[in-house]
Amino acid sequence: MTNDRFIETFKEEALELLGTLENTLLELDENPHDKELVSAVFRVMHTIKGSAGMFALDRISAFAHQVESVLSALRDGRVEVSRALIDKTLDSRDMILEMLEDADSCSQSLTPDDEKFLDSLREVVGITSDEKQENSSKKIEKEKTGQEQIWKITFVPGKDAFRHGANPLSTINELRSLGESVCIPQCNTVPTLSDLDPEDCGIGWEIFLTTTATENELRDVFIFMEGMAKIDIVCLNDMIGDDDSPSKKLGELLVEKGMIDQTRLEHVLKTQKRIGELLVQEKLVSPTDLKLALEEQSHLKKAQRLRTTAADMSTIRVKSEKLDDLMSLVGELVTIHAQIQQSVGGVSGNDEMLAVVEHFGRLADELRSNTMSIRMVPIGSTFTSFKRLVHDLSAELGKKVDLITEGGDTELDKSVIEGINDPLVHIIRNSLDHGLETPEIRRSQGKNETGTIRLSASQNGGLVYIQIEDDGKGLDPEAIRLKAISRGIIRAEDDYTDPDLQRLIFAPGFSTKEKVTEVSGRGVGMDVVNKQMEKINGSVDVESSPGIYTQITLKIPLTLAIIDGMLVRIDNDSFVIPLSSVVGCMEYRRPSEKTETDIVIFHGHQLPFINMRRFFYVEGDRPDIEQIVVVTVKEHQVGLLVDQVLGSNQTVVKPIGKLFRQAQGVSSASILGDGSVALILDVEQVVLVTEKITI
Repeated sequence: MTNDRFIETFKEEALELLGTLENTLLELDENPHDKELVSAVFRVMHTIKGSAGMFALDRISAFAHQVESVLSALRDGRVEVSRALIDKTLDSRDMILEMLEDADSCSQSLTPDDEKFLDSLREVVGITSDEKQENSSKKIEKEKTGQEQIWKITFVPGKDAFRHGANPLSTINELRSLGESVCIPQCNTVPTLSDLDPEDCGIGWEIFLTTTATENELRDVFIFMEGMAKIDIVCLNDMIGDDDSPSKKLGELLVEKGMIDQTRLEHVLKTQKRIGELLVQEKLVSPTDLKLALEEQSHLKKAQRLRTTAADMSTIRVKSEKLDDLMSLVGELVTIHAQIQQSVGGVSGNDEMLAVVEHFGRLADELRSNTMSIRMVPIGSTFTSFKRLVHDLSAELGKKVDLITEGGDTELDKSVIEGINDPLVHIIRNSLDHGLETPEIRRSQGKNETGTIRLSASQNGGLVYIQIEDDGKGLDPEAIRLKAISRGIIRAEDDYTDPDLQRLIFAPGFSTKEKVTEVSGRGVGMDVVNKQMEKINGSVDVESSPGIYTQITLKIPLTLAIIDGMLVRIDNDSFVIPLSSVVGCMEYRRPSEKTETDIVIFHGHQLPFINMRRFFYVEGDRPDIEQIVVVTVKEHQVGLLVDQVLGSNQTVVKPIGKLFRQAQGVSSASILGDGSVALILDVEQVVLVTEKITI
């Protein structure tokens, strides 16, 4: 069970690494001469290989190792970055992802299909079958001999290593896992106590390691320390040579290190005492330097094994279900606060209790904000994932496309981001397939042969706006009108403006594409986007100029858990109107029934309004003075006539049961402070059902 838990943790980390690998490869495709990107690609594959090997996921480890070997040719400058290599490496990333999803195959060896793919990858960088065989022979020969070598490794991390997230002890521990070792700290670099800064790394090490590992394998251990440390690796076997000459004497080693010159050494050698003791006595070397030299001399004969462990944890992984539970508890806390506030509000003369309730309310608000912030995720990671989609589909369609992203730091609730991923994929696919022209057509129209898709996000109040814009052929209103008539969506005599016709692309069953393609689906149109947006209480709109551009805007709530609302009353029932839709309020004095219309004047303009009693079939006497809540839907202002506006209210969103699921004009529910239930209005649906505006 424990092993399964560790493997699940590995899979989670591997998914993040594969996402990083994909993004880095796409950046490398745009900047092929960036050596740091090349190193980053190599590091990710190296990490996947090592982590998979730790958990006996042999197929993934072996596959990643072979890909890493190919990438080493790129890192060493033996081959150059090419589109073919980028594509093949992206394919290898996808294959590792498939292996992760197939748990049973992870512990197996490479399959024939794996080997076939790896051969095609080697061909891209020019590794022939002869070279592959030669490398394999060398590997087999090494396994047969199992010859150990002794390495002297100087490892001095930079002063800012900790600040860059490095953990030198983890690196040393990884070295120690390769064989017998002795690690000696270089204390001469440690600052005095008065200058000591716990955030600075002020120590280095010399490690003597006896292992069968190669120099490249040793250097791989330091792959994450590149640029942050001084690293020197020397094979002591090479210093000894192939003859039977004895090991170097201690004095020779100290002279080579520059700790003492030959003249002083010869002077000391005239005495009969042990040379080490004499050198320390004469203060020619320090006890630390002597110890270091003695250890090196000892390791030319036999290395000793030392083991230590170190751990570094900078983040904590929490399952999203736990955050959901926490959010539910915070929601209950908000409800309880409202109940207490309502109960205490009717008690006079208890200022101390009122102060406590007010303080409790502030803490509840702060807890709610902090909990919501934990669930908030920058949308930039979602935007970045679409680079691969554009990269692959543009190549498949023979089009040149640049994807530009803006506002990636805009944050949304994690559940909301999950809800908009599919609509965004559908819109981008349609832009690539339907909107952007081929390079030949764009050139003939005087456009840049490379099309542009711009993906941007911004926040305004409790809403986030995501815009997807392309500079393609736009939407032809006349073509849309003819198609809508043929599909029975509108009648030939209906009078629609161009913007109204363009919005028909979201109507069920509408599509102007005659030919079914694998890229943008089976011609089901954009209604799937509209339906998905409705599920998350969002909306979608379109703006287009034929031959110039098309811009689709998604309007999305920041979170689905808690919203700010306006509490209103209709007869004896309470309803909540999302505050993000509210523009203002006005009193309404009902005229005589003979002269009453559904139009009022608001800020000098005519405002249509909806009688909510009539909408919900509420009977009974209307109050003499009613209230109109002015809301915005699809950039149109409409009034909602209610009995009374009770004020703003922080609302915990609760799902509604099957009984109300088909009820028009209601999206969800909330529990008020007195324990009663208030229904949350779906303002857009209320307006559309009553046909107060035309979409």
